[in-house]
Amino acid sequence: MVRLAESLLTFSGNQRSDAAKLRVVQILTKYDLTQSEEEESTMRKILTGVCAAATLLISPIILADARVAVLHLAPFAENIEDTAVDIVINGTPQFEDVTYPQFVDYVDLPAGEYTIDIIPVGATEPAISETFMLMDNVDYSVAAIGNNSTQPLELLALVDDNTPPMMNNVAIRVAHTAPFAATLAATEVSVRTAGGDLVNGLTGVPYKIDSGFFEIAAGTYDLKVASNDGSVNYIDPLPAELPAGANVTLYAIGDGINQPLGILAFPVGELAVRTPVDNSANGWWNILEGSGQGFILQPMPSQNRLVGTWYTYNEDGRPLFLTFDSCQLMDDGMGNSECSNPGGFDGEMATTDLYLNTGGGPSEDDVVTTTKVGEIDFEFVGCLAGMATVRMDGEMDQVYSAANLTAAFCSE
Repeated sequence: MVRLAESLLTFSGNQRSDAAKLRVVQILTKYDLTQSEEEESTMRKILTGVCAAATLLISPIILADARVAVLHLAPFAENIEDTAVDIVINGTPQFEDVTYPQFVDYVDLPAGEYTIDIIPVGATEPAISETFMLMDNVDYSVAAIGNNSTQPLELLALVDDNTPPMMNNVAIRVAHTAPFAATLAATEVSVRTAGGDLVNGLTGVPYKIDSGFFEIAAGTYDLKVASNDGSVNYIDPLPAELPAGANVTLYAIGDGINQPLGILAFPVGELAVRTPVDNSANGWWNILEGSGQGFILQPMPSQNRLVGTWYTYNEDGRPLFLTFDSCQLMDDGMGNSECSNPGGFDGEMATTDLYLNTGGGPSEDDVVTTTKVGEIDFEFVGCLAGMATVRMDGEMDQVYSAANLTAAFCSE
């Protein structure tokens, strides 16, 4: 359990320096350094992320009150109304009927010792009670986390660095507060773009650990939370704008048991999410119009990508096989193909380029020529039915309905 009082008393002065030191001390106090090889490996990952967050320093000039934000990120009940709590500070109720995943923005508090109690509405005893020492001119976020089943209920305290980022940048921090497994190793995640690229090297991030703030160019980002190797997507928010000058913490929330996994952007709010791309559309799909035609679909969840083959017939009745790819490959001018539409499959819809491959043969000297001949728009209704609109160059659009014959990864 985070005991902020134990670490804050050892520091004073420079806020950003204190913030970095504090994160190290918080983590060191949570882990026994005489651990197994596997645990030591996890510790090394944690310390690497913490040290990377401690690179910039700034000194406050004028002392001021501490500022504290309180977040309810504890998904301990299936019904939102049953997650309602009262937040009591030093014995005085301050905020009432706060439900998951609401938060209270910064409030000013004089430096000193504070006890924060989280009391479920209707109860007399706190479900969580922690004591903290707050310092002058330091910003804090205190989050109620855990679900009381896979992970205990507790408060997680973070020191917030609200120093403005460089011009045209946004400062973001990623915090893992989603208690979806009972062990740290099982909660490890990576943070990636929709196309599968790692963000700031964030992989192997376990529950209760944050990245520290880092800066990226302001803009619209399509990010996701995935397994360490990126093969399984856990949380896939819709593309979101990260404006210049902002300091944003992205909390991974939910447990997948009582409440769905999601993302809370503090101080903005909860982000809209979509169903993560998986393998449910994988299979042989029979085209219902005509006979003997269909698609072989292969989703690539790690890249939010859809590839496959369309098997049909030409005008002479001879079998014809074409390939498609939502990456919509393009030549980079040096003879290499690059993906012009990364993350082009959202699990329900995709626009793919359609290719005709000619040549080839049993010899390695046989040359294959790939030519783009059109596009296919796919739209899936669950994992058993779908529609495909084929646009061939110089021809009328054709709309096909299709049914998944194999559906090996479909749970419907």
